[in-house]
Amino acid sequence: VPATRFAAEQQLQEFGKRSDAIAAGKYALVNSNVPTAKFFAVRGIKEAVTASYAAIGLVNALALRDELFQLALANSRSFESFVLDSLCWVIAVITKRAWVDTPEEQRLAFTQTLCEDIVRHTTPCIGMITATYLIDEIAGGSKCSQFRLPWEFHYTCKTTFENVHMLHIFEAALKVIHRQLQRSAEMQHAPSGGSHTIAYERRSALHIADRVLNWAFTSSDESKVIAASFGHSKGRSGGGNTSKAGQRGSSRDSDNLDDGDGSGSAIFESEFRNRTPLFPRNWQSLLLSGEILTMFFSVYEATLSDQMHAYFSPGSTHLALQCLVQVSGIRGKDIFASADAKGSDELRAEFARVIMRNQLQMIRHVCSMDLVSEGSEDMVVATTQMIRRFIETQLEEPSSTVVANQRLHSLAFLVIGIPEAHEYFGEVSKFICMLLNSAAGILRSDMLQRVDDDFGDVDNYFVMQAFDELANAWSTVINQIREWEYLEEAAAGTNSGSNGDDKQVSNQSVLSSFTHFLVTTAYLIRSEYIQLRMLMCEDSVPSNSSRAETFSIDQGLLAKDYVVYEDQLQFFALLARLDLRTSLDRMYENLCSRCNALQEEFKSIESGTAGESYNQHTIDLLHEQTQWIVLMIGFTLCDSGTSERVLIPKPVLEYSAACSNTGQDLTVQCIMVLLKMLEFELVSPSSPLAAYGSPLLVETLFWALRRIAPVYFLLDRSDYREVSKSTITAFGSTGDGGNGSAIINGVLDLVKRTFDLWSAEEDVLQMCVSILLALGQRTAIAREITSSPQFTPLMQYFTSNIGQFPEAIHGSIIEALALLACHSSSADHERCFSDLKTLILRSFSQVVHSSDFMARHQDARLVNQLLGGLDMMDGLLSAANFRNMDAIFGLFFEVQPLFEQLLTVYGHGDEIPCEIIQVMESAARYLDVSSLPDDEHMLRFSHCFRTLLRKYQTSAVGRSTSQSDTDIESLSKITSLISAISYLVHNEMGFAPNEASPSIPKAVADDFGETEVFGLYCVHVTADSSQLLTPNVLRIHIQLISEMAQYRMPSLIRWLPTEIWAQIMDVLLAGIDHGIYDIGHRTYEAISRLGAYVKVAGIGNAPAELRDVFSRGFKQLLSKLLQALLFSPFDVELVEYAGTALVTLGLLDPSHLQTCFQDLFAQGDSAAFAERLSSTLTKFNSDLEASDAVRGLLKTVEPIPDPIDSAELRQPLFEFLVNTRAVLRIK
Repeated sequence: VPATRFAAEQQLQEFGKRSDAIAAGKYALVNSNVPTAKFFAVRGIKEAVTASYAAIGLVNALALRDELFQLALANSRSFESFVLDSLCWVIAVITKRAWVDTPEEQRLAFTQTLCEDIVRHTTPCIGMITATYLIDEIAGGSKCSQFRLPWEFHYTCKTTFENVHMLHIFEAALKVIHRQLQRSAEMQHAPSGGSHTIAYERRSALHIADRVLNWAFTSSDESKVIAASFGHSKGRSGGGNTSKAGQRGSSRDSDNLDDGDGSGSAIFESEFRNRTPLFPRNWQSLLLSGEILTMFFSVYEATLSDQMHAYFSPGSTHLALQCLVQVSGIRGKDIFASADAKGSDELRAEFARVIMRNQLQMIRHVCSMDLVSEGSEDMVVATTQMIRRFIETQLEEPSSTVVANQRLHSLAFLVIGIPEAHEYFGEVSKFICMLLNSAAGILRSDMLQRVDDDFGDVDNYFVMQAFDELANAWSTVINQIREWEYLEEAAAGTNSGSNGDDKQVSNQSVLSSFTHFLVTTAYLIRSEYIQLRMLMCEDSVPSNSSRAETFSIDQGLLAKDYVVYEDQLQFFALLARLDLRTSLDRMYENLCSRCNALQEEFKSIESGTAGESYNQHTIDLLHEQTQWIVLMIGFTLCDSGTSERVLIPKPVLEYSAACSNTGQDLTVQCIMVLLKMLEFELVSPSSPLAAYGSPLLVETLFWALRRIAPVYFLLDRSDYREVSKSTITAFGSTGDGGNGSAIINGVLDLVKRTFDLWSAEEDVLQMCVSILLALGQRTAIAREITSSPQFTPLMQYFTSNIGQFPEAIHGSIIEALALLACHSSSADHERCFSDLKTLILRSFSQVVHSSDFMARHQDARLVNQLLGGLDMMDGLLSAANFRNMDAIFGLFFEVQPLFEQLLTVYGHGDEIPCEIIQVMESAARYLDVSSLPDDEHMLRFSHCFRTLLRKYQTSAVGRSTSQSDTDIESLSKITSLISAISYLVHNEMGFAPNEASPSIPKAVADDFGETEVFGLYCVHVTADSSQLLTPNVLRIHIQLISEMAQYRMPSLIRWLPTEIWAQIMDVLLAGIDHGIYDIGHRTYEAISRLGAYVKVAGIGNAPAELRDVFSRGFKQLLSKLLQALLFSPFDVELVEYAGTALVTLGLLDPSHLQTCFQDLFAQGDSAAFAERLSSTLTKFNSDLEASDAVRGLLKTVEPIPDPIDSAELRQPLFEFLVNTRAVLRIK
């Protein structure tokens, strides 16, 4: 009966709470015939031991464990598997619970018992199962049981287990694998029953090996112990550095008490799971043994053989592959340590030799099979992962060998020291080609439809994921050589003389030879990649009536190819630059052939000699293929860059300099073809061929020019040692005898033609504007543009027709024009700015000053015109610089009354107020207040800002709140408002340290202070609490509070209402222990600054209500911060900041801090617990009293004190927190 069964199970689940649970459980295990009863009896024993261990005692606990172990051995074949598993788990749990108290001799005895049973290889092996659970329990993670014990207990268990006991268990598991491999070879023709036993035991041993090879070792390094006690670093703003390269670049191995998600359910789990752990030296004899390393490859081959039989144990192959990935990446100084540097290099060379030999066999095996056959995914991907792990790890490890007075490069060390190195890298390059060829084969086969249905396209299929793994590894090799070449070239200027005999082995000779090998393989890989991309273009271009629908989806919703495939295209560029002559020749030939084919198709359309459907499909395919060739050329000829000026890559310079004339220089010729291609695509809008053009190709061509033009056009010869004559002739200035001016004028004409032809294609037009912005940031190019006879007509064209283009690009157009105009003569600049000013004012006046404005103010066309005007004003502000600053200030003063009127009319909406706030943000960000001529103008700017804020606040307070609190437009408005105030603070304060030492006259500074405080007030009265706690809003809001606490004290105390201070305290409370790094960081900074001011300056003159808010708020902040620091999985990188805030709050209210500690003492169940906490606190208090940082704050007499220096508190703070958390954090 289900009800009876449920009631029985409920009773069994409560079994562990009985006082006789252990005795009753043992009786049930021996006498019951019901498996479920045995299962719950075992669980009851576990719960009783963990809950009552202190009462049971060490001796009885160990006796119980040994009794249960013998019971498991005796009943290994009679107990059901789930009962036996649970019994072994309970044995492991009891072992860990008693581990710290158990003498080392008894620990070793039990470990030896497990190892003997493992080596005895009975089936099922109790020692194997128990050892697996024991490793899980001590390693931690989500599989670890809840012991309700402090972090110190778990850490001690791990440190005492990993280097001796786990090593013995790992060695025992390896013995099992070795013996089973021998038995497997002997029993190839034996009945399947014996083979089934072998496969099962092999899989069990692989479970142990996999866990050990993924173990995160503890360290005696103090910084790592600190990191272990606090937990993983939480997410940074903006997503942080989540790239694979960033993860590979870090070598930390943290011992963590918490899961990565901060749930507290994992212990010591490594943050860098994609790297092999750093094994200590005492593991050297096992992990660097050639026989053992080879055995891991052999066991993988054995699991492959098992797959063909009925006795195959599922998961064995995957476990074997994961072990291979881990052993391929063995790294670190300790594991390769030797008595001398030479011995260390010999160990590394021998290890690399073994791995290369065995990986070679695997690569050949994988390449001999059908890479896309059923069941090959795991093998193919894991093989590429182990190759990448090995190559990247080996190239990171420095060599100690010195040859020709130079330390041998890591790659040269591999090539010299390992005879198979050339063969290995050759096979890897073939593997890369085969993966690309297999992907191309899918496109030609019947698999294509299934792959498209299941994965979207071939790029998402595992074959391309495997290619990405090897592409990353191969890029590492090329980059290592390039970096070495640059360093050698830089050192060549300081070192004179020869490095010795040219025939002597050296970095130069080895790496130069290896570069020739890379050149050969690069050609093959490039050819396969180009062929694959051309085939993918055929697959992506539909040939049926659904063309319009599918193509619009592909082009409208998906990210751009130069973004999605950036990694692959950068890899292609690396390969291409190894042999630019050959690669450019191939790309140039492909580009020209498709351009000619397109011209032929267009001619056939004009003459009417071909059917429409045939022409359209062919044209679409040619456009798609051309677009990919353009992407390859764009990445090859130029690097991307944002923070610094990008130069022509050195390989391109060297290739171009080797060309005898412009006609042979394919760098120049490719760029010229791109320009001709654009000219060809941009036919007249009235031409019948206009319908056959490709906006995607036009956008990609402009993207390539956006990347190339600022680097090549009118290049500064002083940036380079040598520039080829062909480059100067094609793109140089007139003074250098170049044709750059004509090229730039041609680009301007192409931009205008694009706006004529594709006036509704926002992405295409935005790319055109971006190239104008890029050109405007190069002074030489901008001056050439503004002196060109085409600039004035282009300016008039945009100002006259801007209403015909999408509103989203109006601001960018104005920014580009204003930026360019700043490089013209004074008269031309004044005229250009006047035109832009007239255009912006007209967009407002035509609407606002019309007689029927109020009657038609909700008309969509009027609203769009106003939004366009605001966007243009925002664009003009973005282009502010020293030449147009005064004029833009004047325009801002002029439009301020119009903005007031618009806020009055549209204040209850979202779009117009949001755009006005955005304009105010840009004004505060880009306009330099210090550039205004006198105090009057500065005060006027402050008054304008405050007037608009007041009008916005008045209109927004009564706005309907029926919309969602997380509405995107509402949140955007709040973030813009907060940013505007933040930028205003920075703008007005300049380099002033605080409000007491303003960078402008005090009367002006005070007026700005009133405006900024009122802005903060507006933020709180126009947004509700749920909006303010949204992560993106909270991040910049707390940053503003921190800045105001730094720059605007005591104005905040004087002007901000009490109810707003209460809300600020709530916001700071929400920021404590937040999951986003920036929020936590800014919160602790704000608390430290605010607390330091209150402690030193005091708020005795403030109203009683405000003093109560501060007192209550500081108590809440102190309580939550202390709880977070002592109990939460706290980000170790924030501990200094949070600790400084804690000390500051403790100085403000020492009695409440003592109360909090008394509450902690009360949590303990022993006098030793309270005594230890008390002694830790006493030492911390004495350290603080002796701290120069704390005494410095208390002695400060300045009106606005600096917060306590967190670096000064680091040592006592970490010592206190680590010691306290060790006994308070419970798992």
